Amino acid sequence: MAVGLYDRTGNGVVRRERVELDVSGPRTEVPELVGQAQPDLVLINDDDLTFTKIRLDERSLRTVVEGVGEITDSLPRALAFGAAWDMTRDAEMAARDYVDLVISGIGGVDDVMVAQTLLRQATAALINYADPAWRPIGFERLGGRLQELLNTAEPGGDLQLAYANALADSARTDAHLSLLRGLLDGAITVDGLKIDTDLRWTLLRRLVAQGTLGEPEIAAELASDPTATGQRHAAGARAAIPTAEAKATAWERIVGADLANAEFRATLLGFTEPGQAELYRPFMERYFAQLAPAWEKWTGEFAQTFAEMMYPSGLVEEATLERTDAYIAESDPAPSLRRLLVEGRAGVERALRARAKDIATGQSRV
Repeated sequence: MAVGLYDRTGNGVVRRERVELDVSGPRTEVPELVGQAQPDLVLINDDDLTFTKIRLDERSLRTVVEGVGEITDSLPRALAFGAAWDMTRDAEMAARDYVDLVISGIGGVDDVMVAQTLLRQATAALINYADPAWRPIGFERLGGRLQELLNTAEPGGDLQLAYANALADSARTDAHLSLLRGLLDGAITVDGLKIDTDLRWTLLRRLVAQGTLGEPEIAAELASDPTATGQRHAAGARAAIPTAEAKATAWERIVGADLANAEFRATLLGFTEPGQAELYRPFMERYFAQLAPAWEKWTGEFAQTFAEMMYPSGLVEEATLERTDAYIAESDPAPSLRRLLVEGRAGVERALRARAKDIATGQSRV
């Protein structure tokens, strides 16, 4: 393993010193660094020489949040991003700080796969880990940054498409939804951005989930794309319509278990659309009641997909944990089902801790 010391300079955040060492036991001293001035960033596992989960001290975390984009080399920048995400998931860093970190640093990321991962994580942090009262502010900030990047990216490049897809995932404000609608109907164009069939469905899905468009637009899009892929996209979009009636219809399709595998998964994803927890709250008891019949009568793949994807992870509250515990205690489910429920429960528990961290951080800064 290696430890790197980095300083903020006029040329960015650059490495001043690097020491290789062997880690043994809970504490490892590094005598080579004794007496050196405290750096702005201490990066454990510098150069990514081993597999480990790293943490940032308070000063290092502040440096990363304020200036991750100033880290001149891509590898330490990626390690800093990774450490920050782990700390967010473990409630050691506020979700709002992670979102701000991505917003400030994403422009310096040239690898499209890395950019996609960071943007997915920022959106996930807002949905699962952020204080619900602050969440709209975070979505507005992230959407605004993505709009800037969309307009300044290399026309027709992979990063431009990644920004467009991320904007479709994160758009929540009227202004950003209006932009999506303009891109969809051609009223707005971005140099080099091709609105192909896949992107059209992505734009439509967000507009439907936010209540801007609905069944007529889904039917029209399906008429233009009457393929198996189009059927799958349409099923997911219909299940994401934010009405009680749409959820009831989707539920009946799900428990009927007569859908093709891809359409089944798409319907589950639409039913559990983030931000629609109150619409699927009434189905939590039906979910638990359906588990045993699904395990007995459905194929293993369908039963496991249902148990995992329909778990009420969007209901981030103690009641979800209690209901899961009660079901496990009362029903003594098969080991494979128990594992899926325990994993779902762990996700809700993690989100509760992370939200508490974000709420406390927000209160401390008022």
